[in-house]
Amino acid sequence: MTENFDFLKNLFKDSSDVQKTFGDIAKKLFNEYCIDCNGLEYYFAEIEFYYYDKENFNAEWNKRTYPRTDKKVGDLFFHYSGVDICFDSMFDNGIFGGILIRSLKDNQGKYITGPSVCMLEILNACSKSERMPKLVSTKKEKCDIGVPIERYGIEYKDKSKDLPLCFYDKKLFEKYTSKDNCKEIFENATWDYTKKSPKKIIRYYKRFCK
Repeated sequence: MTENFDFLKNLFKDSSDVQKTFGDIAKKLFNEYCIDCNGLEYYFAEIEFYYYDKENFNAEWNKRTYPRTDKKVGDLFFHYSGVDICFDSMFDNGIFGGILIRSLKDNQGKYITGPSVCMLEILNACSKSERMPKLVSTKKEKCDIGVPIERYGIEYKDKSKDLPLCFYDKKLFEKYTSKDNCKEIFENATWDYTKKSPKKIIRYYKRFCK
């Protein structure tokens, strides 16, 4: 079956509806799609949007977007920062972008946090098969998406230049807001959570609980 990724195409004519458009896409991904790795499904727990359009989106926040030169809409794009879901990119016309996967939850109940860790998890899950991971539609429990926030790890002198383009599973992130409760999710992090102070360990998740 060929998946329909029309909701990732022809995003904007101008930038006035950027947050609503990305919000609608986030709801669809969280509630109707997953990453399929040979029958193991990874549901979205946290995603960030990146988009560049030289005519309509010539703003500073777009300069953090990796170019896509040979990717189709809905493709997975692996890069130095992790893995993205590609928009309908037209590189020669100066239009490209994608959705960075920051956190996942698989259908076995395992949580995976961090873009690079998510990428490695997906690749390892498919390493023993000839099938590559792909974005597919799925049926799952409905997700409550929290109020969008600024993207993580991007520094501007003027913080207002970055838009709230990070979307997340509200119930999931509100659950893990203390060092004790973080144990399960932080076991998959690239650093040793046991060596972090309580203040540092929850700094990342506290930003979701305004």
